Amino acid sequence: MELQSSQRIPLSRSKCISCNVENTHVVVSASYAHIFWVPLFPYKKKLTIVCANCGMDTKPKEVSLEVKQMADQLKSSVRIPFYMFSGTGIIALLIGIFAVIGFMDDKKIEGYLDEPQVNDIYYLYDDEETSEYKFYLGKVIDVRADSVDIQPNTFHYNYKSTRLEPEDGFYGFYYTVHKSRFSELFDENVIRHVMRGFDSGAGFEREIEYTEEGLPDPEGK
Repeated sequence: MELQSSQRIPLSRSKCISCNVENTHVVVSASYAHIFWVPLFPYKKKLTIVCANCGMDTKPKEVSLEVKQMADQLKSSVRIPFYMFSGTGIIALLIGIFAVIGFMDDKKIEGYLDEPQVNDIYYLYDDEETSEYKFYLGKVIDVRADSVDIQPNTFHYNYKSTRLEPEDGFYGFYYTVHKSRFSELFDENVIRHVMRGFDSGAGFEREIEYTEEGLPDPEGK
């Protein structure tokens, strides 16, 4: 769907072909794309010659060459109003805001990975998982000078859950991962998020007895 905006400019020395009165105007209409009537950008300008006396609308091809040339000059002088780009400006602003938020979130995660703490929850993404449940979790249980111990959880999720399912929890054993590996996993888009601090009733303190069913490995092995 398109919307229009128009400007009316007096056209001197031009008589109406209907009433022969010298009181005509050039009406320049601009059509623009929009989202919910918020203009995004104009994409064409249309010219009409209108008589202010009788209201006759005349197309440029129906008038003399001299009048058409004057009308075309006036059309070229009409600038598209700035507000007709307002939707594009709003979209660009939102993209910029989300980009800044994403950048700040990435920096926060990098800070958490550089300085891990006990009970940090790592959200890891298994790109080779064939189902939609590609997220699994790792909980930091010990931090040393150059390595971290991480407990894996038992369930996979299709979103970054902030609350475990009632049957889910963390196994009573752990993997030891060198700290330098975390930045690599983040760059490889395996670590997607780090949560620091969780509600006591969210299930992240729950331990599950070990079984021989496929265990997620933060190293992807």
